[in-house]
Amino acid sequence: MKLVNVGCGAVYHPAWINLDAAPSAPEVKRSDARDGLPFPDASVDAVYHAHLLEHLNAASARAFLRECHRVLRPGGILRVAVPDLEGIAQAYLRELAAVEAGSDRTLYEWCRMELTDQAARIRSGGAMAPFLHGLTPAQVAAVRTRAGNEVAAHLADTRSPSRWRRATPGKIWRRVRREIVGAFAFLLGGPRMKAALDEGWFRQSGEVHRVMYDRLSLAQLLVDSGFAEPKKVTAWESAIPGYGEYGLDAIDGVIRKPDSLYMEAFRR
Repeated sequence: MKLVNVGCGAVYHPAWINLDAAPSAPEVKRSDARDGLPFPDASVDAVYHAHLLEHLNAASARAFLRECHRVLRPGGILRVAVPDLEGIAQAYLRELAAVEAGSDRTLYEWCRMELTDQAARIRSGGAMAPFLHGLTPAQVAAVRTRAGNEVAAHLADTRSPSRWRRATPGKIWRRVRREIVGAFAFLLGGPRMKAALDEGWFRQSGEVHRVMYDRLSLAQLLVDSGFAEPKKVTAWESAIPGYGEYGLDAIDGVIRKPDSLYMEAFRR
């Protein structure tokens, strides 16, 4: 089978063709989903993407899903994972009531950020990373039940100088170019223009959530994009043969991102 994992980040499997705009390993091919998929029409058995769709605006999301439809063979499977707006909203209301009844505020604050932070943030990590760094180990463990391995990523010290020793020449040049442009913006318009440039540059980086989906809105988007029979599934359940063996959504019985909505649909 020809299996394609789009926007894979650091989660990939050698049985799949793994694509990402910024490859994290030699097994991952450079390909930006916004530029289309590098496959002929009707040549792929399954396409999977996790926590990618919410980073695209509504028009780009539909165009990308049409591209997924184009490359799938008739009967091919699309598997999508996104943050589950319904689940996040329910968790927020549950934790809000718990705080009013006298419980610890940690999960309430986290669920509130799940609803708003990644759409509103103006710098990498937003409010989530500083919040996690201020928690006790027990509180971090509580948040991990909601956020899974995302917690470890936020707790990593991305500000360490050692990151520049690992940076590629391309990343270094992009950072230098940004600093040069920022200096000109400051000279021309002062600190407010520089801040506006920095915010705009960040919000184009791909980290911000553009749209949130629940089971109804995602299913409708899939139908509107040409897919048939959209169905909500679990992290382990899939029409893709042997899917659980790949460890893309769960490994050793542990779901990577417990706040996810998983859905599959078919190309007719």
